[in-house]
Amino acid sequence: MPPRGIGTGEEPVTLGLPRLRQTLQNPSERFQGLALHSGREAWLRLLPAEAGRGLLFVDAESGQEIPARTENLGDTSRQTQIHAGGRTLSTVEHLLSALAALRVDDVQIEVSGPELPIADGSAAPFIALIQAAGVTPHPSATAVEPLVLREPLLLTGAAGSSAVALPAPHFQATVALSYPNHPYLGHQIATFDAMTDDYASQIAPARTYGFLSEIEQLHARGLGLGASYDNALVLGETEYVTPPRFENELARHKLLDLIGDLALTGRPLHMHVVAVKPGHQLNTGLALLLSKL
Repeated sequence: MPPRGIGTGEEPVTLGLPRLRQTLQNPSERFQGLALHSGREAWLRLLPAEAGRGLLFVDAESGQEIPARTENLGDTSRQTQIHAGGRTLSTVEHLLSALAALRVDDVQIEVSGPELPIADGSAAPFIALIQAAGVTPHPSATAVEPLVLREPLLLTGAAGSSAVALPAPHFQATVALSYPNHPYLGHQIATFDAMTDDYASQIAPARTYGFLSEIEQLHARGLGLGASYDNALVLGETEYVTPPRFENELARHKLLDLIGDLALTGRPLHMHVVAVKPGHQLNTGLALLLSKL
């Protein structure tokens, strides 16, 4: 039986109702690959963790722990970065999104390298890695309290971006994008309901994306050094350079990122988040506000 997670429809959720904390049944295989921004080789491995440990990264060489929490946020331009004890780890959002989607509350993530492997630019390979290891409730039956929103919360960001979190009985998200200067992209909307939609097939395969014209600018900033046609959806000025997996793949990937960034709150979220033109700065800003509730 596949592990229970967001969108499987196996567990009805009532407003504010706690559920059992979950971890992995077994250690995962080592996942190795190229990092998106540094262009260096990196690897990670997922291990079961005791109740209450949360989503915990551990440097494989030094043993430095880097909890995936809002208080450890670093740079959020073009990716989500966390740091602790002098150790910085970049591009954590796709793995965090997959862990949140499959309701993994406690896991130790061994890492080697300055950032996580980008894989194919989506969360689908991480979903497969987690499912192969298995997800299971803790034997101690410890409960995790969801973060229940009682009144709307609004956050505005740069360049017309905004996010509003609304009370809801379980997690829902809506993302809206607009590209008026690129008619072939147009307006894109993606929606996700944790009780009716399947994250693994509808959200996880959506890839990170970027315009071909931006590559030189990114390289000048030391970013995107590992980007390729194999790990990103590449956009031209008038058409896709690489074929999209979904008609609205850009909006779906932004929704994927939103789920991963909000995982930094450390709790399941019972709310409907509506985000317009979101990026990591807006997402993590919302996570910071929610963490204070």
